[in-house]
Order: sequence, then structure tokens, then C-alpha cells
Amino acid sequence: MAHRQGFRPQAKLQKRPWLDKDGTRTPGIALMHGAKVIAHMTAAEARAIADKLHDYADQTEQDEAP
Repeated sequence: MAHRQGFRPQAKLQKRPWLDKDGTRTPGIALMHGAKVIAHMTAAEARAIADKLHDYADQTEQDEAP
């Protein structure tokens, strides 16, 4: 797979329900890449991921410190 020069993939968050084929509606947060839903999380799942992201951000800063 060729990578575009200077391109770094990014994702955005969007508050939106997940609709199952049977009509079940699950409130939550979608991780989006463009118009595509990459993942959908409940509030509890989103909090767990946010905690992990924060831990990884702290570790990354420590790894980069002189």
C-alpha cells in the first residue's frame, strides 16, 4: 500500500446512536474516518478507551522526554 507524502490518518468522534438491522437503537459515540464508522462505543466503553488513550499519551511524552 502506497502512502501519500505527509499524510497521517486521523479519526474524529461523533455522538450518534447505532442502529441494528432489527431497529435496536444503542446510544453512544462513533469513531469516524471520513463518513465511515470505524467503531461504535457505549459511554462506558468510550470512558475505558479515553482512560487508555490518556495513559498512552502520558507514556509517549515520557518516552520522548530528554
